[in-house]
Amino acid sequence: MASVAEVTNDELRRLLELAEGALDSGDYVVTVHHCADAFSRLIAERPDMIIAPRFGPGALPQSGGGGPVGGGGLVMGGPRPWPSDHGVRFTMEDGQQPTLTFAKERFTLSEAATYFEYTLDMVLRAQRRPPT
Repeated sequence: MASVAEVTNDELRRLLELAEGALDSGDYVVTVHHCADAFSRLIAERPDMIIAPRFGPGALPQSGGGGPVGGGGLVMGGPRPWPSDHGVRFTMEDGQQPTLTFAKERFTLSEAATYFEYTLDMVLRAQRRPPT
């Protein structure tokens, strides 16, 4: 099982430690805010780790595994795009910096855990593969 202790980037590890502590104490909104901060920092440093939505409803994935913006290590069964359907929306307009926008101010355990696990997974994936 992945652990925050494996994160080598000091600032990302600090943010994820704060998120994990908040998750353990039941402060889910704080967990999600720390995860959003960590993910924003990750993609600012490593834009190749942004995973674009692969397909819309009813569409099939394209050959080669879909449509990551910069690669992101996407393979069948690999990472999915930021989970925007849990209250924090990821948007990226042409020529603009990606943004995370909070659509609500209360989160459940499962939502907070989803954001924590996603962010930790993406940070560790970024460590394992060099920037493209």
